[in-house]
Amino acid sequence: MALTEDQKVFFAENGYLPYERVLSDEEVTQLRERSEAIIARRVDHVPERYIQLEGAFRNSPNANEDRLDQVRKMTHLCYFDDLFEAAARNPKIVDVIEDLLGPNIKFYCDQLMMKPRFNGTVTDWHQDSVAWPQFAPQGHVSCWVALDDATIENGCMTVLPGSHKWGPIERDRKSAFFKSSLIPDPVPVELEAGHCMFHHGLNFHRTGANATPNRRRGLALHYIRSETLYLGAKDEEHRRMMECEKAPGEFRFMLIRGEEFDGRV
Repeated sequence: MALTEDQKVFFAENGYLPYERVLSDEEVTQLRERSEAIIARRVDHVPERYIQLEGAFRNSPNANEDRLDQVRKMTHLCYFDDLFEAAARNPKIVDVIEDLLGPNIKFYCDQLMMKPRFNGTVTDWHQDSVAWPQFAPQGHVSCWVALDDATIENGCMTVLPGSHKWGPIERDRKSAFFKSSLIPDPVPVELEAGHCMFHHGLNFHRTGANATPNRRRGLALHYIRSETLYLGAKDEEHRRMMECEKAPGEFRFMLIRGEEFDGRV
């Protein structure tokens, strides 16, 4: 087991867990350099549709500004890139996921949140699982790995402890929910590069803006149990998004550890 009983209790009560270093300096540097190569188009193995610019640049990218400072996030890197897949399979991370989810683990997707220097915008309060209603139950666990030092000033993760216990709150009801006097005080989670935190898919979290000259890249790795039911997404968008890279009907989410089951994800 990777976690102590105290750590398991903390996660169960609060829905998040600051953790230790899981990537070496060398691994962090490799992932930074690979992400920069993808953004600069020095390599072309990641489809362009998985690279999203900050809102200010989506309609008119600034040719005079480093593209690295215009990208908001990249997704699904683990399905296309060996270094990012290795990060998703890192035993230091997966051992904790097994403690929290059990022995049969699938990988849903990843998001490399770039939070570019000077241009990084706020990501408002949200629950990841609300965006993924195609899965049941909604028991996802995410590992958020800092590729740069994440501070309050450059937009580190902030969480609402215990909010995972309230269940999914639909986006159009979120403002009413946040007016409640029962909302706990937000807790910022600052991390050094190579360190990580884990959070439940129903834990409310946000990140601030980054107007500093320091990059704040964070790799979010999203895991689900192999036993999870796939209920179908709106217009089957999520499954078709990956099937377009393979023959139709062949895609299944990445098995990380344990068994997979017929009729499940």
